[in-house]
Amino acid sequence: MGLDKTYQTVCRLVYRQRLSDAIVLLRQMTDKSGLDFLHERIDEMQGAYSQLLKHTFSGVSDPEREKVYNYIKRSLLELADQLRENLSESGAGGNTSLLKKEVNRRKGAELNEAVQVLEKLSFDDELAGLLKDVKVGDSEKAADRDKTLAFIFQIVWLGDHYSDKELKLLEAVCDSGKLHWHDKALVVSALTLSLLRYFDVNKFLMLFRFVHNREEFVWERAIIGLTLCFLKYNERHRLYPTLVDKTMELKSFPQIEQHIEAILVQFTKSRETEKVKKKWEMEILPEIMKMRPGIEKKLDLDNIFSDDPEEERNPDWETFFEDAPDLLDKLQELTEMQMDGMDVFISAFSRLKHFPFFREISNWFIPFYQDNPAIQHVIKDPGKEFDLTPLVEKLEDTYFMCNSDKYSFCFNLQMVPDQQKTMMMNMLSAEMENISELEKEDDLPGSLARTKSIYTQYFQDLYRFYKLHPWRDEFDDVFDMEVDLHETSFVKLLVPGGRTMRNIAELLFDKKFYDDALKIFLSIIRDDKSNIELFEKIAFCYEKTGDLLKAYEYYQKADLIDTGRLWILKKLAWCCKYLNKWDEALSYYRQAEKQDPEDMVLQANIGQCLIHLEQYQEALDCYFKVEVLAPENHKIRRPLAWCSFLLGKFDTAADYLQRLLASDSENHYDLMNLGHVKWCQGDPSAAFSLYVKSILAWKSIKDFEAAFNEDRKHLAMHGIGDAGMDLMLDYLKLEVRSRQKKQN
Repeated sequence: MGLDKTYQTVCRLVYRQRLSDAIVLLRQMTDKSGLDFLHERIDEMQGAYSQLLKHTFSGVSDPEREKVYNYIKRSLLELADQLRENLSESGAGGNTSLLKKEVNRRKGAELNEAVQVLEKLSFDDELAGLLKDVKVGDSEKAADRDKTLAFIFQIVWLGDHYSDKELKLLEAVCDSGKLHWHDKALVVSALTLSLLRYFDVNKFLMLFRFVHNREEFVWERAIIGLTLCFLKYNERHRLYPTLVDKTMELKSFPQIEQHIEAILVQFTKSRETEKVKKKWEMEILPEIMKMRPGIEKKLDLDNIFSDDPEEERNPDWETFFEDAPDLLDKLQELTEMQMDGMDVFISAFSRLKHFPFFREISNWFIPFYQDNPAIQHVIKDPGKEFDLTPLVEKLEDTYFMCNSDKYSFCFNLQMVPDQQKTMMMNMLSAEMENISELEKEDDLPGSLARTKSIYTQYFQDLYRFYKLHPWRDEFDDVFDMEVDLHETSFVKLLVPGGRTMRNIAELLFDKKFYDDALKIFLSIIRDDKSNIELFEKIAFCYEKTGDLLKAYEYYQKADLIDTGRLWILKKLAWCCKYLNKWDEALSYYRQAEKQDPEDMVLQANIGQCLIHLEQYQEALDCYFKVEVLAPENHKIRRPLAWCSFLLGKFDTAADYLQRLLASDSENHYDLMNLGHVKWCQGDPSAAFSLYVKSILAWKSIKDFEAAFNEDRKHLAMHGIGDAGMDLMLDYLKLEVRSRQKKQN
């Protein structure tokens, strides 16, 4: 078992109250680590756990039992953290591991000087008293300041458990009245990354402190950090009473429910949707298709019409967000594509992260501000005529582009010739003006819309770091976390109402995270069993996750609430098809046909059901109707040919198959079917030739034989005997093998 898997198993065992099994694995990890002294800690915890169990089952009343139990669980989890980090560092040669070793080597000697640099530049007297006796050189230069900030970022980010000195540094940063907001925001990012990397309750407490200080552009990043970290460490939340207490204190924070909702919305938008699509196409759908009879492939019945409306979402659902305008305001509409994780900006700017500026990890998180020395030479070159100050001022104020991309944009301007640069500046200035006017409509100081915009920007910065940084394979991608939003205790404490969770469920549903949406919908429907839309969406989620029996069950429940709705009838029929309940599928399609008799897709599906029910003449009539009304659809000829063949109308069948082969001469099923027709018409030689072509097109005699054997009963019905079929197969094998031998 690999390190990460062992660590996850230990944590899972602790969460499931299986501490004895967790202790066994921890001993194995300790043996591998070489930290033999940790065995004493494990012995202490095992002894304490044994005593707790003994008292529990001896009938002794102990009011402190739960506290002791939680203490043991905390200790085991923290020991697992320590062992995982130690084993990871000793066995890895990655960039992050090497940087951490270098930072730890320098930290003792340089932390004091780093703090002194910042205090001399901008800190107030409270922080200045920390290291007043340390000598500092000429540290007021911008380069020294940036270097110091970068080093402090590394100290905070790569720290596992903070020392008292590091905690005092963070407290001083948080409480300073003179330190620039963008420096504080940078430290908050380092703190968030550190907590996501390694659990420490003090890191949570520092993030709470930054939130409660409510400094604009800083607290917003801190509350995002808190939310992401509680999503990751949800199971630990209740084990630390101080974290529960701090969470409860947030309930008095103005509009806290709306803020948490906005953060969860942006997090959901940012997550990768491509994996969901791939899971459906690569895993779920193939499993469903395995249950389908062979006739489906032979006649390609599911693809007669490529855009099947019965597979789409109910168009009535489109009105949901119109009833929740706070969920998608104007600015969020502008940035929605960016937050989907596969946005146009990330595509454009992914190639613009190679500038030296981005070699320093802290610069991926530094807020964009025009006075940043890193972009001064880009903004204005004294030796040339251009001055980008007006554009950069607008760029600083807009929320339309994230901070990381703003820096990329500025650095890329260096590559543009001066003449084009001036033209570009004029064009972009006008465009930025339009964006600014749009933003101003909602951009009131302290407004929720403004805060949401800050959330959006910060999530974009985080997304670019986890998706584009050269070391990204060394990080646990926060956007790949498997989380149950409705079961996260931090979220449940702060947003107890159903409206927020319904909004989140709707967004998850909209972004095709059907597993996640389903869990929330199921929790909501327990208290709202009359809402037909909930039943429909639960059914749709089950359908998209491959549980067609459950989907069928919930579509039926929706049908009970409002019987006979066309969309539900189509969905019920679709489920029955894939569950091979062809009688029921036909019944639902017939009901739908009464409401929409000219729907060609319905007619094709009715024909499909009739074929499976071996009602070939009725199926032929259905497909004839489709052919008349949609003559351009050549795929309809395939079931027409098959039904004609089964009904003994060989000339008609041959005509359809020859027309199909005229446009696709290598279709192995059409070649085989035409071979059947020729044989039944009394021309076994022509049949043999067509069968050979089918095998060669198939490139597998085994697959041909399996399909041929499925058709034996149809050939027998038209007078071809079993002996003749066996001889034909043997003759075909000899011929094909002979040809293959000659080719080799």
